Amino acid sequence: MNPVASTTDSLADLVAGRREDILRRWSARLEPSPPGMSEALQERLQGMIKLVDALVLILRQGAVETWAQGAVWSHAREIGLRRFRSGARVETLVQEYGLLRETLLEVLDTSQRPLRTDELGILWRALDRSLTEAVAHYVQEHEQALRSRELRLQEILDHAPAAIYAKDALGRYLFINHPFETISGHERAAVLGRSDFELFPQETAERFRHNDRRVLAARAPLVFDEEVLQSDGPHLYHTMKFPLPSVAEGEPWALCGVSTDITATRTLRQERDEAREQLQRVLTQLPVVLWAFDTQGVFTLFEGEGVTSTGVPSQGMRGRSVFEVFRDRRDVLEVILRALAGERLSTELYLMGVWFEVRLLPVFDPGGRVVSVSGVSLDITERRRAEQELRTSETRYRLATQATRDIIWDWDLVTDEIHWSDMAPRLLRMDMSRGPPVMDMEWWTASLHPDERERVTHELQQALDSPEGHWQAEYRLRRGDGTWAFVEDRGRVVKDLQGRPVRMVGAMQDVTGRHEAEAEAKRRAEFEQLLIGIVGHDLRNPISAITMAATTLAKREDADPRDQKAVARILSSAERAHRMLRDVLDFTQARLGGGIPMAPRDVDLLDLVRQVVDEVQQAHPDRRLEVDGRGGARLWCDPDRLAQVITNLVNNALAYGDAFCPVRVRLRGQPGTVTLAVKNQGHPIPQDLMPHLFEPLKRAEAREGSRAHGLGLGLFIVKHIVDAHGGRLRVRSNLQDGTTFLVQLPRQPPPRG
Repeated sequence: MNPVASTTDSLADLVAGRREDILRRWSARLEPSPPGMSEALQERLQGMIKLVDALVLILRQGAVETWAQGAVWSHAREIGLRRFRSGARVETLVQEYGLLRETLLEVLDTSQRPLRTDELGILWRALDRSLTEAVAHYVQEHEQALRSRELRLQEILDHAPAAIYAKDALGRYLFINHPFETISGHERAAVLGRSDFELFPQETAERFRHNDRRVLAARAPLVFDEEVLQSDGPHLYHTMKFPLPSVAEGEPWALCGVSTDITATRTLRQERDEAREQLQRVLTQLPVVLWAFDTQGVFTLFEGEGVTSTGVPSQGMRGRSVFEVFRDRRDVLEVILRALAGERLSTELYLMGVWFEVRLLPVFDPGGRVVSVSGVSLDITERRRAEQELRTSETRYRLATQATRDIIWDWDLVTDEIHWSDMAPRLLRMDMSRGPPVMDMEWWTASLHPDERERVTHELQQALDSPEGHWQAEYRLRRGDGTWAFVEDRGRVVKDLQGRPVRMVGAMQDVTGRHEAEAEAKRRAEFEQLLIGIVGHDLRNPISAITMAATTLAKREDADPRDQKAVARILSSAERAHRMLRDVLDFTQARLGGGIPMAPRDVDLLDLVRQVVDEVQQAHPDRRLEVDGRGGARLWCDPDRLAQVITNLVNNALAYGDAFCPVRVRLRGQPGTVTLAVKNQGHPIPQDLMPHLFEPLKRAEAREGSRAHGLGLGLFIVKHIVDAHGGRLRVRSNLQDGTTFLVQLPRQPPPRG
């Protein structure tokens, strides 16, 4: 902005020179302010000072239009803002500007100085523009305040528990709060301006419209119960609707409604009524007699379902005296007199052919005197019969526990008491000289063997916490004489209706004799295996000596052919004895739990298979052996042990297979594993032998014309060698395909633990 120079006799100089006079005259034209408003008047004067200064600036700088976007109108916006915040009406703001215009005209008329028309035009346009800015800002602030109040009101109504809404006379929604959105299933924007027929089902909308018309016609608030189908089912709303009259004519132009969801209240009311009806049915259907008599003993009440069991009509007992009815029953009269004396009591009585549990309640007046006796008699005939049967059952139970050697126990989990059968102290060798011994939960826990106490108590707690509630355990229990008994214990948890364990019953059996027999059998088996191992080991030296001597004789060139044949038989027999001895030692090692020793290294299994098959072929020149290998066959293994596996499987295939069919050895390399298959044709392995095929000393009958050599340990040792390599051994055998032994070996066996 570049201010233009003005002459000393310009209109701007005149207004600036007469500013104080202008403000004084303007103040004089205002209505006298009430007491205490001097501060507000001072604020209005400050606004007029800024306005006059702004007019002077505009007159000095030229046309009003050039300052349309400038800060020169900030004074006007401030005046509008202050007037709005002070609570003044917009008419007051216009009045102040009108008084300023009159004051300016008055000062200009009294100045006696010629005024230019263009300067006056700028002055009046600037004044009008300032008024426009002030009024516009006043209105803007007013609208913002209205919107803020509307938002606050909307927020307050949105948090109201009831649905609040307004409709015009045509049924179109003008306002709704958030709970109404839940009722209609639509957001606010989708509801405003629409009618019930666009938001609700036809039947519901017609009911709403009918109620609206009744309110508009009555011109008074009305209350309705309106049902609305919502996503979770029908809801019932208690609704109050009232008309909104127009300001001028007073005719209702709209209505407002407040709807409160009373579905839960209605449900509770229905449940209460149903509970009352159910209670009434219970009181009339239970086998009870409700009765009352006054201080003279006269019945005033005698009814209930239990009356029918007595065979006495209800009306026939009213008005009669209890002393007359029970004159021959001294026990009943004694109870009646005690109740009339003010004692509350309960007892069981046999009345009119029925067993009743009778409860008597004296009723006192404010002075503490008995005015009547009320009571209820419950028919307990069936309960008495059940108690008699229970006593009979308990007798049978006691006889049953005496007839068995099992110790029966019953653990009450609520009181922590344990009830033992009569045989328990005797079987557990408890000291009975000082009376029945204490055999509670603390005693049982302390009697557990220290090495097994934690395990057994943990398993017992797991059974208590489990849904099934079954428990079974074997443990050692200290007898009364200090010795240890091996017991087999089992129990079952009993739970209440809420699923809480309240009781546990079980049976304990002394299996000490069985444990001792098993331990003796185990010691005998270990001794036998140790004896076999010792014998097998000591036989190795003489067999080796025989083999070495026979080998030396076989190498002699001058030997007689008959001697050579005898030496060959000696070598063959020694080799067979050596194989049998090796099988015995391997069997002994496996049975003693040490496992067959291994010395693994990197091996090409295909080369090993060919080598072993060639050796077997030399021993059986009349048989045909075929080897087929595909894929890499290198793996980490013990070659001597696997040679033992291949030899056993191939020799078995030759011994039990058809002599006119070849024995096929197939090797397949897969990622991570190598599979060895040995197959022959012939009679399949008997089905009854298949489950025991890899057990020691088990073998099938050899084919006709051949003889099976060995002790029946070959497949047992093969299985242990394959297991030691982390492999799998399987067998398939049928008449059509023959018999195939499959050995699957990992290329890198898992580390041995």
